Order: sequence, then C-alpha cells, then structure tokens
Amino acid sequence: MPTFFKTNIFRQSIIALSFDLGGLLSGSVAAYYYPLFGNLVWILLLFTPILTIRGNIGGIYSGKLGTMLHLGLAKPSLFKNTREFYSLIKAILALTFFDTLVIGIISFALNSSFGLISLQHLPYFILVPPFTCLLAILISIPIASIVGIEVFKRGLDPDIFIYPVMSTLDDILITFCYFTIAGFIIYFDNLPLLFLILILVAVYFSAIVLRYRRDNVFRRTLLEGVPTVVLASLFGVFGGMGLGSLKEKIEDMPSILIIYPALIDALGDIGSILGSMETTKLALGYTTSLTKTFKETLADLVSVECAAAIIHLTFATIGFAISGLQNISFLFYLISITLFSNIISFLFISIFSLTVATQTFKYGLDPDNFVIPLVASVSDVVATLSLAASMGIFFI
Repeated sequence: MPTFFKTNIFRQSIIALSFDLGGLLSGSVAAYYYPLFGNLVWILLLFTPILTIRGNIGGIYSGKLGTMLHLGLAKPSLFKNTREFYSLIKAILALTFFDTLVIGIISFALNSSFGLISLQHLPYFILVPPFTCLLAILISIPIASIVGIEVFKRGLDPDIFIYPVMSTLDDILITFCYFTIAGFIIYFDNLPLLFLILILVAVYFSAIVLRYRRDNVFRRTLLEGVPTVVLASLFGVFGGMGLGSLKEKIEDMPSILIIYPALIDALGDIGSILGSMETTKLALGYTTSLTKTFKETLADLVSVECAAAIIHLTFATIGFAISGLQNISFLFYLISITLFSNIISFLFISIFSLTVATQTFKYGLDPDNFVIPLVASVSDVVATLSLAASMGIFFI
C-alpha cells in the first residue's frame, strides 16, 4: 500500500524551516525603518536584489569554506590561517563589490524602463548596493568563519551548518546595513564625496584583482562567481519590482513587510530540501527519470508541504503580533495570504527543483552544483509574485 506521509521527513522539515522564523526579525527591522524614509519606492525596489545577492555570495563563501576545511586547505583557526583561506576572503570581497555595482546599474535600467523610477534615483542605485553589501560582508565573514571553524572542531560537518545558520543571520544583518547605509546617503547629502569614495574603493579592488589574478583560489572564485551571482541576482531585481508594486498595500499594512523576508527564506529552503533529497536518490540509483521521480516523491512532497503550511501559519500569527494591530479580521487576512502564497509557490518550486535535479543528472552534470543556487535565486521572485497574487485575490 502506498505511503502518502513520512513522519521523519515532516519532523526534520519543521526543524529546518523553523530557522526561517528569524526572517521575521529582518522584516521587523524593514517595517520599522521604511516609513522613516517617506515610503520611497526605490527602497523597496532595491531591497529584494540586495537580499538575493547577499544570499548568493554568502552561499559561495559558506560552500567553499566547508570544502577547504575538509580538504585541509584552511585551518580551523580564524588567525594565522592558510594562504588559500585569505585568498578566498579577498575574492569574496572583490566579488561583492563588482557584482553589487553591476546589479545596482541593471536594477536601475530595468526599473526605469518600466517607469518606476527616474534619472534622479540613479545615484542611489549605484551607491547603496556596494556600500551596503561590503559593510554586511565585512561583519558576516568573521561570523561565518567562526561558525564553520567551531563546527569543524567538534567533529561536525560545516557544509550542513554554515549556510543554514548564516542565511537567517545575514538577512537580519543585511537589512540593518541596508537601511543604515540608505539613510546615511540620503541625509549626508554629499553625492560628489560619496562617488569619490566609491571610485577609490573601485581602484583598490581593481588593484587586488591585478595582484592576485594568478592565485588559483582567487581567480576561480571570481571567474565562476561573477557571472553566476549576476545572473542569479537578476531574479532578485524582478522580485524587487514585484515588491515595489505592493508599495501602497505595504504602507497600509506594514506587517506585510515583516513577513516578507521569512517567506522568501522559507521557499528557498523548501526547494533546497526537496532538491537535495532528490540528488541523493539520483546518486544512489533510487530514481532515474523525471516521471518516476514525481510518482515516487509524492509522500516527500506532502510531508514537506505540511511542515511548510505550519511554518507559514506561524509567520502570519507572529507577524500579526509584532505589528501590534488589534483587528482580528486582519489576522485571518494575513493567514489567508500566507497560506495561499505558500500553496502557489510550493507547487512551482517543487516542480522546478525536481526538474533541475533530474535533468542535470540526465545530461551527466552534478545536480548539487545547480539545484540550490538556482532554487535560492528563483525562490525570491516566485515568493514575491505569489504574495502579490494572494494579496490581489484576498481583500480586507
């Protein structure tokens, strides 16, 4: 008799997805600061791309650090480490600067082409992403390194712990840095000086690239990271446009912004859970085709979705409590849009992650190199669009 529910997968999914509750803190920071900026639309348009590019670059650092610790290319120590370890840090910093600069310009071009912003907003799209992400990554790298090193010292696998732990922490960190940098640039009101600083930073990182261009770790990280991060972060740009379209509703209901980072975090984790389980099955020979995969993973899908539904119900309840609203009808509205958004996005991301896993395996590629990066990027725009669709269907 076929099984339609797996308790062990449900339990593990609940535990894994519970970390996304930290995204509510990130959303609370955003909801608190956003009105202080006069509800400027470009604040929303840049928010999602910056969250996305943070996740992509943070994922590269987390993955490479875990591998280097396993291979002995990095010592389990924050200081007096190997040349490869410090080359990785330099590469991540350079990658952060150049990719955020490119994404800022691309984001401006796309948003302006749709008439969402004007030429007067260009300085903010050029200045805010690099300064925000550099500040965040300078704080994040030591924390991620300590997490990886301490986990490794205790005989645990850093590949399992670094990214899940840092994903939520980085969302909180990047949100705080984003509104801090944006506020400083707006109220400092000295664009020529800020552009001069940006040019000096660009010269510095250009010199770093020239100096370490023959270093294998540095070169490979940049060559593989730059196009991957830029391409993946384009999804974040479209996600930002989707969030910008919700501007009026966010002004009326700030709790939408409170739950938003948690929604995109959760969807990325849901797709990663399903995709990772599938890549393991493919490697072990338990499944070989897309058709067979969909037939045999029904219980996995049901188990993960049950966990996801509970987590989304929790998002809505806590988001309502944080907002301080007393109208109980708004709680039911928030529950309705989060659950409906979950259903829409889950259907898409589950099909997407399983398809990527099976098709890359079919063509002799390693699914592990494709599933999580693609799912993490696509989930940002899918979560945003499903939230917008849900808010268009339900009214309060």
